[in-house]
Amino acid sequence: MLLAITIFSLVIGVIFSSFRLRSSAWEKGERDLERYQEIRAVTDLLYREIRSCFPYTLTPGELDKHVKFYAFFGEPHALKFVSSANLYNTLHGLSYLEFWVKDGSGLMAGEDLALGEDLAERALRDKDRAVVVGPAVKQIQFRYFDQKKKDEKGEWVQSWDARTKVDRELRLPRAVEVSLTFDMGNGRVFNQEIIIPIGLDTIATMYNYGI
Repeated sequence: MLLAITIFSLVIGVIFSSFRLRSSAWEKGERDLERYQEIRAVTDLLYREIRSCFPYTLTPGELDKHVKFYAFFGEPHALKFVSSANLYNTLHGLSYLEFWVKDGSGLMAGEDLALGEDLAERALRDKDRAVVVGPAVKQIQFRYFDQKKKDEKGEWVQSWDARTKVDRELRLPRAVEVSLTFDMGNGRVFNQEIIIPIGLDTIATMYNYGI
C-alpha cells in the first residue's frame, strides 16, 4: 500500500509539474505575441509618418526672408518634422510631429498643426500634445542619409540641422534609419532597425497641396 501511494504521488507530481511548465510557456508565448504585435504597430507608424515627410519651408525672421530652410530637425535620439500623414486623423492638414523615448513611459509622439513660422521653437512634449505610442520601447536612435545629388555617394550622419541646408543646399535627407530597442520582459530585449526613404514622393505631395 505504501509503495502504491508513493508511486501515485510521484505520478501526480510529474503531471502537475508538466502542467505548470506548459502553462508558463503558454503565458510567455502570449506576452511575446503581444510584444511582437506592438513592435509591428510601432514600426508601421514610424514608417508611415516619416515616409510622408513634407518639405515645409520656414523663414527665420523679417530681416532674413531670403534665407529659407525645411522644418526637419533630426537629433540622434529625437526627430521633429512635418508630415502629410496625421497620427490618428484628428487634425486636418499637415502635422508637426516629434518622436522620442521617455524613461518609464516608452516611445512618445507629440503632434500639432503645422501652421506658423514658430515651428522651429515650438514645444511638442507637453501633456496636451504628447501621447505614448510604444510603451515597450526602451531606446530609439536615428541616423540621416545626406546626399546632395543623386549621382553622389552620400553619407549617414548622426544629426540633421535644417538651418545649415539653405539656398542651393536646401534639401531633406534621402532616408532615415531608425534603431529601436524593445523590452520583451524578464530582462530580454529585441532590437529592430528600419530604413525609411523620404523625399521620393515630394513632387506628388506638393502637387496635391497646390504648391
